[in-house]
Amino acid sequence: MLSMAPILVARILDGVRRPNTDPLGIAYVALAVLYTVVISVELYFLYRHRSAFCVRIRNIKVIFAAVSMLHIYLILVLLVYPQNGLFPCSAEFWVMSVFLPSGMAFFQACNARVLKAYESQRRLRRDFLEGARKKRFRFTPHGLYDAWLGLDATAKVYVGTVVGLILSFIPTIILFFASRRFHASYGVFGPVVDAISCRRGPEWVPSIFIQLFWTAIVGPWILWKIRRINDVHYWAWQTRLAIIAGLPGTPLWMAFTYSNMPAIYSINRYFAPAGWFIPSLVVCQQVLIIIPLRDAFKSRPRRSSVSSTTTTATLTIPSPSSSNKSPQVVLNKELKPKASMQALEFCIEHRIEPLISWAASREFTAENTIFLREVRNFKKKWASLRSVTTAQRRQMFTEASLIFFSLINPFTAETPINIEYKVFKTLQRTFATVEYDPYPSRSGASTPESPSNRENVVCPWEDVLDRPTSITSDTSASSSASTRSIVPSEFTENVFDAAFESIKYLVFTNTWPKYVEAELKGQASP
Repeated sequence: MLSMAPILVARILDGVRRPNTDPLGIAYVALAVLYTVVISVELYFLYRHRSAFCVRIRNIKVIFAAVSMLHIYLILVLLVYPQNGLFPCSAEFWVMSVFLPSGMAFFQACNARVLKAYESQRRLRRDFLEGARKKRFRFTPHGLYDAWLGLDATAKVYVGTVVGLILSFIPTIILFFASRRFHASYGVFGPVVDAISCRRGPEWVPSIFIQLFWTAIVGPWILWKIRRINDVHYWAWQTRLAIIAGLPGTPLWMAFTYSNMPAIYSINRYFAPAGWFIPSLVVCQQVLIIIPLRDAFKSRPRRSSVSSTTTTATLTIPSPSSSNKSPQVVLNKELKPKASMQALEFCIEHRIEPLISWAASREFTAENTIFLREVRNFKKKWASLRSVTTAQRRQMFTEASLIFFSLINPFTAETPINIEYKVFKTLQRTFATVEYDPYPSRSGASTPESPSNRENVVCPWEDVLDRPTSITSDTSASSSASTRSIVPSEFTENVFDAAFESIKYLVFTNTWPKYVEAELKGQASP
């Protein structure tokens, strides 16, 4: 007896718990595996370059969290067609309600860091002690409101992420346990439906609205706040591209999920409606990885080429053997004398303010150049004295302590400079006897003419750096002994020399060449 030919069943996305192993289904699986490998390799290289400034300023932990959450949802979307209902609708509901909003929230937190860096650099440029000053807040409605206003952009996004997730869990839990779409045995509303109809219910709308909040409200808010930023790390452009790419996903998802048009229905048979999020998810992931990686790779040859000029104090110049001199050759010839260490030292001594302004607005490294300026002013102020009285020595130590706590100490400085651990530990031991208090005194901050009565406390609210060296005070035997116990015997006006040389070389190898190139091209003005 002849057996009948098997019946061919069309492979479509119908949610009947029969995997689609046709070429299209295999292509979806292969694409998911390939892209996972690509993302893993990219994250590996990003982790390898985590010490680069362009990576550190973005916070690699937040990048990994955002990329991972978005990738979980992206892979699930790619596997919807091959699985064809094998993945439970209820599980997909929780993934879409948790990972997609959380991933977009962390993504916006990454973007908000550019705004935080920009605001921090503006404060440093205006007054480097401003960011070190803290305010006391009371647990009252007005006090909590003032505390909210005092948060930076990133902290506001973090708080909004936590609050948003908590608030989103409430309707998610209610909708899941009350709707019969996710479980036929119990529920309050909704019909018992198949896997495809389950994914088209109104229960999915709240999670989409939360995602829409991050992309259509928080994203444009960040875009508006960073509209004037033109940094050398392309961080602002990264934010603009990613936010714009994320806007079409939600409207397209809603159109292809709830529309009954025949053309849309035929597309949904082979391409899940959630697939319209894939372009924005890929763009969001790639801009978080590719742009800082490119910046890290691009800065490596710059550091190596410039570091080789330490002994000659010039940058490498292309060979002039060619008769056709390109603009780049002319630029490098102009760059040679201006990019030397002597030129940087002259700039630090006589004309550092334009460099500070450029570093604050374009590179976000103003703390380094401000530290060079403050150490320069500190040494000029105290090195000119032939002899130092006990009161002056105490005042000099207080000023040095303020520089240490507001620009060097990573536990107290808003944007600490990056110096070697050995140099930092030496300074930490020097100022170990000083107590740092970032809050104003209850009776108000001290005036420049009336030093603080607190012997071993330094406070950024007190304008000690503007006090003249001729401040007088009654010096008794007890006060002299107190001063000797607070001020270490090895303390001098040269206390910051090692840190100064370290930061000067860091500026020379990173900020200074970029600034000189921008200056020659007429782009040095912030």
